Amino acid sequence: MSENDPQKAKNEFEQAGKSAEIGFFSELIGFLKTNKRWWLTPIVICLLLLGILLVLGSTGAAPFIYSLF
Repeated sequence: MSENDPQKAKNEFEQAGKSAEIGFFSELIGFLKTNKRWWLTPIVICLLLLGILLVLGSTGAAPFIYSLF
């Protein structure tokens, strides 16, 4: 059998599909650790806070948020 056996590739693909799925945030933290991109952390935090404000701005909490500014 050769190294590029389609059955072996299919089995590896199926095993990868059955593995536990990691969450978005744990994957992001893993990316930041392995690539030493800690300077991205403040940018990500600011984007998350902006997203939270946008979500809360479209709900019943909007009058309370607008009074903060």
